[in-house]
Amino acid sequence: MFAYLKKKLSSKPTPAPDEEYQKAVAEFVGAFEVVFHHDWDYAKTMIGDEEEGCTFLEPGLEDEVDDWGARGALLEKYRALRDLMKKKKIGPQFPFSLERVRELKGRYR
Repeated sequence: MFAYLKKKLSSKPTPAPDEEYQKAVAEFVGAFEVVFHHDWDYAKTMIGDEEEGCTFLEPGLEDEVDDWGARGALLEKYRALRDLMKKKKIGPQFPFSLERVRELKGRYR
């Protein structure tokens, strides 16, 4: 019993949540859900309008919002979150190695 109390009293306090980071994450998740859940029917028709050699995240379009405001909002929130992560020295945690992604790409060519 005393060991438990001693441990509990000597534990470091939980750090206060970072409001700026929480806001950035919440805004990104909201924008992500709009594109890939709530507006999915339209998103399916629009995915693939990127310039040749570009990606969804870097579409190479002069106007990323034209005809698809949800994409523009998602890209804006994504970039804001990535900038904040960089500022806080937080890197992305990929679900598997990028080398594995490159290997998988070869299957579809």
